[in-house]
Parts: sequence; C-alpha cells; structure tokens
Amino acid sequence: MRRSSGFSLVELLVALGLLAALLALALRYFTSTAELARETQARSELQDRVRMVMQVVTADLQMAGATHWVSGGSFALYILPAGSVLVGTDGGVKDTLSLYYVTSLREQSQACRRVDYSFQGDTLYRSDVNATPSSGSDCTQPSPSFQPLAEGILALDIRYLCSDGAEVDTPADCGSEAYPRSALVEAVGYSLTPMRAAGPATLTTVSGQEVTCPQGRACYALRQEVLMPNLKPLPE
Repeated sequence: MRRSSGFSLVELLVALGLLAALLALALRYFTSTAELARETQARSELQDRVRMVMQVVTADLQMAGATHWVSGGSFALYILPAGSVLVGTDGGVKDTLSLYYVTSLREQSQACRRVDYSFQGDTLYRSDVNATPSSGSDCTQPSPSFQPLAEGILALDIRYLCSDGAEVDTPADCGSEAYPRSALVEAVGYSLTPMRAAGPATLTTVSGQEVTCPQGRACYALRQEVLMPNLKPLPE
C-alpha cells in the first residue's frame, strides 16, 4: 500500500509544539533583554541626576562669599548682605541653603547672585536670582524664586568643617571665632522607575543618619568635601 505524501496530524502537532516552544523562548529572551536595557538606562539616569545635583551644589558652595567681578579691564567689588553670605539649616538628611556670591561669568548687571535650595517631598528645588544693586555696591536681598532641580532625591546632607577643627550641622554653629572652611556634602537619589530585585537598602549619610531606599528602586549616593575659600576673613 502506497503511503500518502505530506505530514500526519501527529507530526503536525509536534512541529507546532516545537515552534511554540521556540517562540516562547525567543519572546522571553527579547523581553529580558529589553528589561535589562531599561534598567541599565534607569541606573545611568539616576547616576547622572545625582552627579548633576552634586556638581551644582558644590559649585555654589565654592563660590559662596566671592565679592569681586572682573571682566577684561573692568573691576567691581560688591558688599554681600551681612549674616546672609552662607546660611544653612539642618533638615535631618534634607538640608537647605541660602548663600550669596559675585560671579564674573555674568554681565555686571547680573553679577551678584542669591542662591537658595529647598525640598518639597523628594524633589530638590533651587533658586538663583539677581541681587546686583542698580547703584552702589551693596548687594540686595531679593526673594527666592524656586524651580525644580531634581526629582527622587532622598538626601542632601551637609556637614560643615570649621577653621578651628569642629564639625557642625550649620555654618552658624562655627561661632564667632571660626568660619566654615569646607563642607562635607552627600547627595542620595533613587531611580524614578521600578527595578527588579532593588531595595530596600539602608544608607548612612555624612551626618550618621540612615536613609532607606524605596522598595523596588535603585539608589545611588555621592559624597564630596567642598572647600569654601571665599569665606575666610580678610586680615585686618
């Protein structure tokens, strides 16, 4: 008896089963690859965001107390508001700042700056407003105008190292006989999108306080000492 050409029903079912298994494996592979790429991108975005916060904060602290504007052959000396050159508050792990400086990176009409930092939830806000006087040399004291700087910031913890060796929570804690020589700054952020097998992890900040990374989110921390040379009193 001649065998008919083509596949039997059993062979067809076996082939379909194998094809379905291969498709399932391929789908799992591509899904895993896409998830890994998404998490890699999320970690990179987290690190960039925390580095940006650290860069901006340290740049402002380094400039705090600067009084000279120089451009080409032009020169101007400004007087910063007494008692307001660098003001910090201890907010646990979410410290805030207010400071003044003069920068030569702007036109003279915009040279004197007031910079403030504040938190709303886990969003860090920054204000940078013009404090240059229309006449005279005394910088003005304008009101802050806050704009969001970065989301997902668990901590901006700052400790100040005084010229007498003390380590304190705020610049005012250095007292009248010393000045803030440098600041220990720590920024901690978390990923804005969920991550597999991430958190909760506990981190200890520069002031010895603990922060917990949210469940399912990756966290990243940076710590840096920032010198503040402009706060050194001029010799009498």
